Amino acid sequence: MIVKKARQYFLGENGPRLNCAQAVIAACRELFQLPEEAINAHTGAGGGKAPNGYCGSLYAALYILEETRKDKLEECKNFFTTHASALTCKEIRSKRKIPCVSCVEKATEFLVGVKNK
Repeated sequence: MIVKKARQYFLGENGPRLNCAQAVIAACRELFQLPEEAINAHTGAGGGKAPNGYCGSLYAALYILEETRKDKLEECKNFFTTHASALTCKEIRSKRKIPCVSCVEKATEFLVGVKNK
């Protein structure tokens, strides 16, 4: 359900379209008890503009984990690399293994899994 919400936020299916980072945060906001302003704080983190060139979806997941489960940061990066073949937006897009919407789904899937463990 939460992964589906992230997809819908990213595609703009239930309101305004959010960038990849915002979609992950919006979908996981209640699950991780994140403040509403976290969504707006990540306005500039989509479309390859996240710090260090990270995929915005991954960047959002790392932000959430940094706040809640630091012990899962490396596991998240490994999970993401397994599915997307890279950590940066530029590399992921150039490899064309998965589209942006799948990055949103995978980042959210990891977060939901961490919370349910």
